[in-house]
Amino acid sequence: MGDSVGTLEEFEAGSNVLLLGPSVSSEIDAGCRQLLHGDDEPRATLVVTFTLPPEQWVERWDDRVGDRPEELVLVTTSDTFAGPTADDELDDIGIEYLSTPGDLTGLGMIISKYLERWHEADRRMALCFDSLTTLLQYEELHNVYRFLHLMTTRLAGAGAHAHFHLDPATQDEQAVSTLASTFDAIARLEDGEWDVRSR
Repeated sequence: MGDSVGTLEEFEAGSNVLLLGPSVSSEIDAGCRQLLHGDDEPRATLVVTFTLPPEQWVERWDDRVGDRPEELVLVTTSDTFAGPTADDELDDIGIEYLSTPGDLTGLGMIISKYLERWHEADRRMALCFDSLTTLLQYEELHNVYRFLHLMTTRLAGAGAHAHFHLDPATQDEQAVSTLASTFDAIARLEDGEWDVRSR
């Protein structure tokens, strides 16, 4: 890993960033929003959410950011998302779902579909993957590594800005290092402060 490039606020988001910190944290939430919306330029946004139902994710965005992306698609699992109700505010939001977080083939197909669609339409794309911690509960490390290597290469090639959440306390140091090798930059939250390092 390369030299420190400062705080998350000073960091100019690269193609692929690994966001290391606890699964539940206001600082992590703020870092996620910074990477998705930091420059205030509209982006088509794809969110893979295994930790929150889509309606809760959107509610938090509405409360803490305000304006939604020009196009927002959320990928979730069938047990997390039971379907919209009359009171939901998901009418203008795309929903894609998987049977399990471990369906790497299906997940890759969904990400690639929107990546290609938005790239062909010359739209800026952002991706939030929340979280690798959950994915690693369903898939072996080497399979997740191969998946990330493929996806981050595709995302970088299309000029997308993507970040992936991982709670380092749930993995050994070697596992974190292995996954980190597929990213352009690592943003680690320690004692409430961000340390951002680029490769």
